[in-house]
Amino acid sequence: MTEAPVAYRALLIGNAEFPDEPALERLRGPANDLSELRAALTDPEAGLPWEVTSVLDGTAQQVQEALFTFFHRATAREQLLLYYSGHGRLDLHNRLHLCTRDTTIDWLRTRAVRQSYVNELMDDCAARAIVVVLDCCFSGRAATAKGDEAAARFAGRGRFVMTGCGLLETAADAADDGQPSPFTAALVAGLRHGAVGADGYVTVEDVYRYVDDRMRGSGQHPEMKTEGRAGHVALARRTPERADVADFPDLRPLFTNAHGVSERPMVESHFSGVLHVLLTEPEGTLTVHRDELVAAGGRRKAQGWWFAEERFTIRRKQVRPVSSVTPVGDVRFALPDGTGIVTWSAKQLAGFKRARTNGSWPTAVRPTRTEGTHTALKSHDPVYRRLTREAWFALASLLSCAASVSLFVRLLAWDDHSHWRKIALVVVLLLALVSLSTVIASVNVTWIFFHLHRFLRLPALPVTRMLLKVYVEPSQYDEYDIESITEAPRPHVVLWSDELSLALPHSFYAKRVDEGDPPFGTEDPVPVEVIGLPAPGQWVVVRTPDGLLWPSGRARAVSASALAAVTGHP
Repeated sequence: MTEAPVAYRALLIGNAEFPDEPALERLRGPANDLSELRAALTDPEAGLPWEVTSVLDGTAQQVQEALFTFFHRATAREQLLLYYSGHGRLDLHNRLHLCTRDTTIDWLRTRAVRQSYVNELMDDCAARAIVVVLDCCFSGRAATAKGDEAAARFAGRGRFVMTGCGLLETAADAADDGQPSPFTAALVAGLRHGAVGADGYVTVEDVYRYVDDRMRGSGQHPEMKTEGRAGHVALARRTPERADVADFPDLRPLFTNAHGVSERPMVESHFSGVLHVLLTEPEGTLTVHRDELVAAGGRRKAQGWWFAEERFTIRRKQVRPVSSVTPVGDVRFALPDGTGIVTWSAKQLAGFKRARTNGSWPTAVRPTRTEGTHTALKSHDPVYRRLTREAWFALASLLSCAASVSLFVRLLAWDDHSHWRKIALVVVLLLALVSLSTVIASVNVTWIFFHLHRFLRLPALPVTRMLLKVYVEPSQYDEYDIESITEAPRPHVVLWSDELSLALPHSFYAKRVDEGDPPFGTEDPVPVEVIGLPAPGQWVVVRTPDGLLWPSGRARAVSASALAAVTGHP
């Protein structure tokens, strides 16, 4: 018997005005939060058929009646979404209350909506799944208020509680009038396009992961708890044209072992383009860079690395197999000792090239082969190789400086006043000073390298599509005052999207900027992908069709003049 289709209903509650309580400041966000979220839920391309009801600036009685009606009329085939934006207050027993228009601090228990009241309504609700989203201060209380035993008594199939901040944290209001709050803005972006789903749908977990990534570094820590047997509950949908996973290539090569048996092994894909083929027999990992494979399809040899899994060893054994190309354009790697052959077809390589160009390269959620990624990048990427060498050079210079100082101290203590001793002292002192200056000069690059090496190991990095353009700020000087003329301003690499903007330092690829090498040699903005949290003060890596742009520092905020110049909008 076919199960009845799911019906979707949402109740959006927002309170911005609190005229009876001076201690509760007016909020700029709730009205915009409700309108933006309603538009995202009912988006004709990404939304589900939600029936949405909104209550803005209602009294405690009005909100409670709306809640009772919302939950009481639910049936077993319905999925419910409850959203609240406003002030959250804790009473003396740390119980959460959702503030309404008539809320006062002295009468909090009678002129606000108690969390326990909402829980009681949900306990008696027959809906198959309930999603609760709270964008208010102390909303983390709602994610920890109930345990598994209470969850087992639910009448429906389960409950999801997503909160905009932690247990004792405050939630930020909108920065300006006409804007949503930061948490709701991230929630709306995840519903519309940001969150990546599967099978044409975006689930609550997918949206939460996206929101959590977007809010990282903001001071708010969204939380989520799942109770009951909820399964995967959809919040939005993705058509193939809109999906971020659209046109993902099949990364799995064909592995044929020594006995002629073939299979498609698992592959771990890194955002940098490095592929790790995970084999069980023989046990090991074949690591190769995507661009090496694409070039090998054009009759060039590709360099790979075979890391054998051996027990009781500190460092895995490395072998460097070199590819061969078949007459039809397939790329093959013969594993050591004749244990098997790994083959990528010409059709797969064409898919790799398209994915590199259109920004649809898949990325593993949790990288586990950092050693292989580091090895492949050191061979393939000249900037990363320079960073690695500078880090080792700084370490060698530090050891040389320490040895020189130690030798200088020994020479000072040597009871010999000959001419040769004085010459040796001068030579050793000069060597120590040169080594020390080298260490000082390399400190910044070494610091950057260790940050980026750590960046390679981070799990579930967000990927944001943005536009890139180089902006050169006009010189400001007085033509009648020679002394006011300074050196030519350095160009800025500006990244922006509809919601975000940031600038990157460009020391590592300054020559490419000056000479107009890709992706910088064009007047039009270049579509790129920003790996990491796209916010000022964060470390990000930019993925372009022509390779990675490694930062020489943290991302910075973009000036209004620079943003207006590159976008063409004042």
